[in-house]
Amino acid sequence: MPAEKKPMTKEMYLKQLEQFGSVIDRAQNDILRLGYHLQPPVGWLNDPNGLCQIGNDYHIYFQYSPFNAEGGNGLWGHMTSQDLLHFQEHEPAVYPDCAWDQHGAYSGSAYEEDGIYYVFYTGNVKYTDKKYDYTTAGREQNVILITSRDGYNFTEKELLMTNDDFPEDMSKHVRDPQVIRRNGRYYMLLGARTLSDKGCVLLYESDDLRRWEYKLRFTTENPFGYMWECPNYAEINGQGFLIACPQGLPSQGLDYANTYQCGSFKLDYTFGETDYQIGEFRELDRGFDFYAPQIFQDRQGRTLLIGWMGMPDSGYDNAPTLKNGWQHCLTIPRELYLTKEGHPAQRPIRELETIRGMGHEEHFTNTFSQNVSPLFDMELAFEKCESFTLRIRENALLSYDGDVLLLDISQCGRGRTTRGVRLQDIRNIRILSDSSTLELFINDGEEVFTTRIYDSMTGLSCEMKDAEARGTVTWYELCP
Repeated sequence: MPAEKKPMTKEMYLKQLEQFGSVIDRAQNDILRLGYHLQPPVGWLNDPNGLCQIGNDYHIYFQYSPFNAEGGNGLWGHMTSQDLLHFQEHEPAVYPDCAWDQHGAYSGSAYEEDGIYYVFYTGNVKYTDKKYDYTTAGREQNVILITSRDGYNFTEKELLMTNDDFPEDMSKHVRDPQVIRRNGRYYMLLGARTLSDKGCVLLYESDDLRRWEYKLRFTTENPFGYMWECPNYAEINGQGFLIACPQGLPSQGLDYANTYQCGSFKLDYTFGETDYQIGEFRELDRGFDFYAPQIFQDRQGRTLLIGWMGMPDSGYDNAPTLKNGWQHCLTIPRELYLTKEGHPAQRPIRELETIRGMGHEEHFTNTFSQNVSPLFDMELAFEKCESFTLRIRENALLSYDGDVLLLDISQCGRGRTTRGVRLQDIRNIRILSDSSTLELFINDGEEVFTTRIYDSMTGLSCEMKDAEARGTVTWYELCP
């Protein structure tokens, strides 16, 4: 039987919110609140969900636990924006208020057709009448549909699939639907874990968005992690990619350093067929805090990615914000493009240029130093650089020895230490700093490092010393 716990309804949410004023005030007044990133008004935030653009407004939904900054039964929080830098809060869009999702309205996505937005998500139910492992038994993962024309008002929930609709060799971990249309039919991707602990993505087919038939699974020949979460299919310049979050990959030197990974597989597949070719896995982000990204296309034709700036089961913490009643944020939206080698790369959205203050440019040889505020956008372009050590803010070091680029934030505490990647050369670096975040884009975003960072933010400086270094540094104060 399901656990004895009442679903969270809208009425319950509003009543509890009335009693939460002092915590909200404390969260809103925290010096670590961010200037241009989406963050929870209070409580806990994780996966971005249902990303779409309706008219001129971007709608960003997200996993949200407002009354417990350490997580809990998930609502779908809801914010809108016209520039993806300034956000307006709205009431939660989805509540875990029925038998199909009573222990959490889990992640999902939006598909638009003829002005109707079809929102698919996973309803989570956990059983407690006996001891379960919640992997092979004791859990329901229900695929639920709601629709909307305006992004605010939704139809009644429709139950589309339960565990009984998944292949017999699946565990109870099947979730995070993404729906697309190809070749006149609809396709749904679901992240999955088999009973033999092999990660995969299930593909379902439909002609009406409601009745779904199993088609095939995307996976590797040899097991590559035990679970693939948050699948997205994206086409960039005509090339298909499967983006997923494999869990259970052992670290391999600098690779797979986080508890769980996020990256892309090149996928050659004609939807409707049975054969496909899947390429090697490439990590999307080398930092400490990046997971569960969602991809969507906006009305400008851009393929945009927004990720959760967090990491499940990481072993490090966000205690400085947690003590003030909130935790986590989303990344800056990033536009995906292909490198000349055909790999996905990321660049910050150009809207960031609208919040730049006056720019400063300096040509340097060997060294440069500049005081900056906590919110800045800095670009370094190298003419010659064989090695360097770059201090960012007070306690973050980015170093390069001609082979390995290493980010070291161990001086900041909170359990984060070092992350790195092997690179033949460094052509340029772009640094986006917010009050408690860093996002580093290396070589035009071919590699990215994303992390939360906690320092006093006083006397910040950037320094580099390299006897052979020559280049240009440009920096802007950001004024959101």
